Amino acid sequence: MSNATLDRLPKTVAIPGYDRAKISAGIVHFGVGNFHRAHEALFVDRCLHLSGQEGWGIVGVGLGEGIDKQAKARVVKAQDGLYTLTEYAPDGSVEMRVIGALLDYFYAPSEAEAILNRLAHPDTRIISLTITEGGYNIDESTKEFVLANPAVQRDLAEPRHPRTAFGFIVEGLARRRSTGLGGLTVLSCDNLRSNGVVAHRAIGSFARARDEALAAWIENFVSFPNSMVDRIAPTVGGEEKRRANELTGIADATPVVAESFIQWVLEDNFVAGRPAFDQVGVEMRNDVERFEAIKGRLLNASHMMLSYPALACGYRFVDEALREPAVAAYLDAFMEVDVIPLIEAEAPTGVSLQAYKLQVLSRFSNPAMGDQLLRIAHNGVAKLPIFLSKTLTQLLSRGGAFERVALCLASFERYLIGRDCNEKALVVDEPHLMDHDRRLLGSGDPLAVLKLSPFEALELPSSEAFKEAFLQARRRLANEGPIAALAFAASARGLR
Repeated sequence: MSNATLDRLPKTVAIPGYDRAKISAGIVHFGVGNFHRAHEALFVDRCLHLSGQEGWGIVGVGLGEGIDKQAKARVVKAQDGLYTLTEYAPDGSVEMRVIGALLDYFYAPSEAEAILNRLAHPDTRIISLTITEGGYNIDESTKEFVLANPAVQRDLAEPRHPRTAFGFIVEGLARRRSTGLGGLTVLSCDNLRSNGVVAHRAIGSFARARDEALAAWIENFVSFPNSMVDRIAPTVGGEEKRRANELTGIADATPVVAESFIQWVLEDNFVAGRPAFDQVGVEMRNDVERFEAIKGRLLNASHMMLSYPALACGYRFVDEALREPAVAAYLDAFMEVDVIPLIEAEAPTGVSLQAYKLQVLSRFSNPAMGDQLLRIAHNGVAKLPIFLSKTLTQLLSRGGAFERVALCLASFERYLIGRDCNEKALVVDEPHLMDHDRRLLGSGDPLAVLKLSPFEALELPSSEAFKEAFLQARRRLANEGPIAALAFAASARGLR
């Protein structure tokens, strides 16, 4: 698949209805993974079909080193940035299209100067990010940017040869400032509450450590809108790739699959213009934080609550786990009993929390997705505090039921060990687990998980009620098995 073959692709697959040769890049995006390609890039592709939107193509940036990352860069370039997006609906229907919004792709370790030139180009008006929830280098206990991070220190020492997203963005902004170019918008598309605020904090902190005058310029000329993003775009392994390519009839080396559901709620704070997002399904609203609240505390938290107990049961796919009644009842009870009473006052106007809960369960149950539980479980050290801390803090202060969250954390311990309750191996990917946390997990302390760095601020071991609920969940997992533990947790009553 390439520009040269677009007109020869199967007629069952929608192709870009615009001339890619007339599109220029107005967006530089860091983190061109499946989610970005199924979400922001799709919305931009929709915009490019509209008159007057020719200046909003995307240039992608791949960070990090490795053979797989080099291979990805080669494949993306070989396909001229084109890829197929196959969307699966819960009713079994499928839609297939080719996305043309990605015009070019730079591999940071070997094309750093090209990236910096693109950031400092007059046409660039938005820098967007999907660098994962843990990628913003924020200390969860202090909420501050970690300047002591070795990668950050290295970029501060050699600012003209960056390797991190922060280093690239700040050097690009420094070049814009020095040449008299105006500012732009930094748009976080990661699953974070107040993601614009978080991106602002990270980039502002890095800039201040480098140059106070530059940091002041950024404060005056760069905007950081908040956004709420939502779509399930699972990992595409060999089987998923084969299936997608079989459906499309295209030999795509980098296909993307996603559910049919998609949502983007976006604060309209763009200092250098933006694509016509409001005309292609993006909700431009001033109450993004309310959508973030229900999405983070119902959908994202439910993903985490589901993944570890389901893995402990031996399941490996989300929809497969939801077909187990004990899993479905546990997840329903978490949303209905533990969360909804706490967030009713935060719901956006016109949104039913009951309908939202049912939509979450329907989306998770979509058998066409094949969404992997390990995809969700990985990097739990970074994600669990983000999505569970507020609910758990409120439950602790109000005396809510702890059994469901306790079981999640007890199951998280099983995952960290690398074995499910059937003694089958689990792949553990926890890049943010500190060395002292690893030593703690190996100490034999039954409360070790509650004492891990990400949970320190919650002081879970100091709550006798939570500590007892956790130890009971741990014993049930070991002695009665995960199904019995799930059934017990599902039956726990709500606020005491």
